[in-house]
Amino acid sequence: MSHPHLGPFWFIASRLKLRHLQLLSAFSRHPTLQAAAESLGMAQPAASKLIGDLEELMKIRLFRLEGRRMIPTFAGEVLTRHAVTMLEELERTRVELNALVDGRIGHVSIGAIDGPVIRSLVDMLRIAQETYPEIELEIRSGPSDALFQMLVDGQIDIMLGRRPVIPSPYPVHYEEIATEHLVVAARPDHPLQDTGPIPLPALADYPWILQRKGSRSRQRLEELFLDRDLTLPTRIVSSDSWMMTLAYITRTDALTLLSAPAAELQRDVGQIALLPLDFSFDVAPWGMLVSKDRPSTPAATTILSLLRDITHKGEAGRFDGGSAP
Repeated sequence: MSHPHLGPFWFIASRLKLRHLQLLSAFSRHPTLQAAAESLGMAQPAASKLIGDLEELMKIRLFRLEGRRMIPTFAGEVLTRHAVTMLEELERTRVELNALVDGRIGHVSIGAIDGPVIRSLVDMLRIAQETYPEIELEIRSGPSDALFQMLVDGQIDIMLGRRPVIPSPYPVHYEEIATEHLVVAARPDHPLQDTGPIPLPALADYPWILQRKGSRSRQRLEELFLDRDLTLPTRIVSSDSWMMTLAYITRTDALTLLSAPAAELQRDVGQIALLPLDFSFDVAPWGMLVSKDRPSTPAATTILSLLRDITHKGEAGRFDGGSAP
């Protein structure tokens, strides 16, 4: 039998089929034609014809008989080895496609505001990494208006934030989670820390570092003072940088406003103290937003389900309207 070189599309010319690959792979596990055929539910004559036809079409001898044993030639060893590899790759493809369909693999981009969602987001990430390690998660942060534009542009799959102040024609589905509760934070040894519940007027005598004018938290603080006919604090530094805010309050008597969940994380590691107040205040509610125009991928649906479980069980009940801690 001559041994011509195989062309680029030899597998088409030789009519290589999946059944050939399965039978070749069976020979790697079973030494006889009968055992290999039986493992595939084939009759021995049919298996023998399948190998014979393949050898004839390829013009290459693949096996030789030694008694009842099928001994692969060098060409048979090569073809058998690659048949096993191809079938294993097809099996991996099946597993990956099933995982994709089931929402256990994929990429999900989440846009989140920094304050009220931080604890829920961290809890979700912990569970997702343990339960769905093949889902690649990307977290992007920013103000709600910027995140909403990312959602519109398709840069993120899920948004955790506030609905736009100005209604948008872009169709989104919004699930409200909770109202953002604010706390007053200072350094751990601040003079006000052990004075008991602090009234609002007492806070005006201290310096503050707050987000820029027009931000929701700063606007809410100003409203509190104005509603009670109190003079606004005069010593205010404006900064949107959390690192700058943290450095400033830990080195001075300055106060700042923080979202309660984020502030609790910093308090728990001893970086800040949350002052006891005789009042409480909050800002606009936040929730989950997804596009109605773009169906969620299976992986995004999985993450949405996790977020729903965590936020509805934890966030809404963590601060239930009492005085801010």
